[in-house]
Amino acid sequence: MKMMKWALLGSAAVAVTATAARADDLADLKAQIEALQTRVSQLEAQPQASAPSGYSLLTFRDGQGTFEGILPERYGDRVREDSGITFSVMPTADAAPVAEVSVSGEIRTALVYTDIDDKHSDDTLDVANRGRIFIRGKVDTAVGEVGGYFRLEASGGGNFSDYSESTNMNKAYGWWKFAPEWELMAGYNDNTGALQTSLDWMVSSLPVRTVGPSNVNNEQFRLTFTSGPLAFAISVEDPDNITTVKTGVATVTTTDGVGNTGTFLVLTTSTTEKDKSDIPNLQAYLMYSSDAFTAQVVGLLQDDEFGSTDWAVGGGATIGIADSFTFYAAAVVGEGTSSYANNVSPVTTDDEFWGASGGVIANVSEDTRLELGLGYEDYDLGGEALGFNGGIFWDPVSQVTLGFGATYVEFNDFVNAPGSTAGIEDDGDSLQVWFGTYLRFP
Repeated sequence: MKMMKWALLGSAAVAVTATAARADDLADLKAQIEALQTRVSQLEAQPQASAPSGYSLLTFRDGQGTFEGILPERYGDRVREDSGITFSVMPTADAAPVAEVSVSGEIRTALVYTDIDDKHSDDTLDVANRGRIFIRGKVDTAVGEVGGYFRLEASGGGNFSDYSESTNMNKAYGWWKFAPEWELMAGYNDNTGALQTSLDWMVSSLPVRTVGPSNVNNEQFRLTFTSGPLAFAISVEDPDNITTVKTGVATVTTTDGVGNTGTFLVLTTSTTEKDKSDIPNLQAYLMYSSDAFTAQVVGLLQDDEFGSTDWAVGGGATIGIADSFTFYAAAVVGEGTSSYANNVSPVTTDDEFWGASGGVIANVSEDTRLELGLGYEDYDLGGEALGFNGGIFWDPVSQVTLGFGATYVEFNDFVNAPGSTAGIEDDGDSLQVWFGTYLRFP
């Protein structure tokens, strides 16, 4: 009995001790909860940073944004999707960004050996450079997507000019996607009638010559309709310029060293550059484009107050084979307009012309691209130019491209355009051998 009594007393003592310990733990937990509540109240009382109305998050990421409104661009002018940095403003709901701005840059430098039959210079080995900053952005609105594109450029060097430290707005345009299949573009960009299957459009560009017909940048309003692989665009654009030469007679009076005075008549000349017309020209294209095949037809019509109406019609196609080879070709015929001039240009306001180019682009490996092509330009009065172009490009990483190649152009019956200082010989030729680097950032 005594043992039983002592066991019961011991159990009671342990129970009392455990209850006291739990009471102490509960008191500590209660104190911690009260301290946490006090801290929360203090944080809620602090002033909060306010975001713009309707937005809650600003994000940064590498690469380009989603810009469906960007118009067609030459391969050599395109911004790589993994280049630059993008700022995105996220809406309050869990949805896609409603505003994006992408910024990127590129420096292209080439060591160029030039041997040209030029009246003013001999063969040279020189360095040419081109720097660009690209800025593009968009915002979704109640009436559709609105966006803009700006390209700042400074360039020069080589055999033809020295480097200019001035920065130019090389391109500037905006777009408005006012309907799912319709887009309005306004600004300064490649002309709408550009041959998008030509050598000049398809290959990489450095500060050296290309061959075959080219295209110009122009002020314009452009309306584009896109439905699947089909696209149609029509535009009104700033008319071509024309250089007029005015001759006259001036009276000059001179006095010799002993006071004798004489009056002479001298012939004077002056040049003036002005628009060919007081109204814009009209340009358009129709295109079918898929992964393996592209076909395009272009047209241009321009009033000419100094001669017959200017016009041009052209087209071309590209064919891809197994993602390794792309064959391309384009041709254009017309009268008067300088919108397709490259190595040769119109000498008179009614100079008839035709031009063509074609070639192949081969992706010989994942990071190596081979470009080969030829081009021809024939102006009735301006002369002819037959050219060959070739280059190989290696991308060790996305931010760096190294290239090596050559361009040869043979001129026949060439006439330097009014005001030109090129001085190319009538039946001369031009050879350029180059090594170039493309450095992209950030």
